[in-house]
Amino acid sequence: MVRNLDDNLNTEPVPVLTGCTASGKTGVLFKLKQKYDIEIVSADSRQVYRGLDIGTAKPSSQEQCILPHHLIDIINPDETFSAGMFAREALRLISEIRSRDSIPVIAGGTALYLLALTGGIDPMPSRCSGVREGLETLEREVPGVLYRMLRGLDPPTAFATGCGDIRRQIRALELYALTGSLPAALRKGGDPKLRKMFRIVGIDLPREEHRRRIRSRVSVMIDLGLIDEVQSLLSAGWGRESVLGGTIGYREVLDFLDGRIASIEETTDAISASTWHLARKQKNMFGRIDGISWVEDNQDMIEESLFGEGGF
Repeated sequence: MVRNLDDNLNTEPVPVLTGCTASGKTGVLFKLKQKYDIEIVSADSRQVYRGLDIGTAKPSSQEQCILPHHLIDIINPDETFSAGMFAREALRLISEIRSRDSIPVIAGGTALYLLALTGGIDPMPSRCSGVREGLETLEREVPGVLYRMLRGLDPPTAFATGCGDIRRQIRALELYALTGSLPAALRKGGDPKLRKMFRIVGIDLPREEHRRRIRSRVSVMIDLGLIDEVQSLLSAGWGRESVLGGTIGYREVLDFLDGRIASIEETTDAISASTWHLARKQKNMFGRIDGISWVEDNQDMIEESLFGEGGF
């Protein structure tokens, strides 16, 4: 029997299920749906893109009919969806889902999104296309000038950003242009009060089991038609200059199609290696989120950690 919310849910922390890629979050969520009236707010920075389905392990339309997902398929591959945008939309959705007596569950492995939502980073101004285009033009005309500008204005931020990360240099200089404050001065440590609104549970897998799952999932993606999906995206006009060029699975298939990788087997190997590297980076990022309860991939343990011993 599906459980609905009681009158006191608004005092309950919002459940958050996270973990590295291929840790088993999706399977857990569908089992939870059999007992709880839940809706998912996806915290996955790649599932937001239309057309990137197989390579992001996006739930199918049929699966979404069973378990509603939000913040999936909301932008095109040449658009952006920042951590701040995610936090604002997620908070709106939490209220909306609760208003219809369902339980919002935040689920995904993008730690930066979770940091923004749970008060781990400070709110920042939205992007300004005019400022960004001006900075991009300046960098094209005088390579390296953005880093020199940032180093002169804010040495700590320049050091943290590095001379090769143009994207972060643009964001730092954009913040200065919009606020008149140095980027380092805008960082005040987030809002600890927000963290209390969420109960965060992470799935932790043994190393070799995690590697096995990654390899298995990549093989399934290839069998399901990942190469055809990339070819369709290319035909629609989305290439390396879009998010495809920076997304694991898609960039390796692009290399295969361009002849840089010789075979499908080597493509599978390359995607698996990149995914494992991503998982290690994710685990490091999770260290920045205060108070994650790490549990093994056990349905009962995860359910109790998310909802408490008695459930909602």
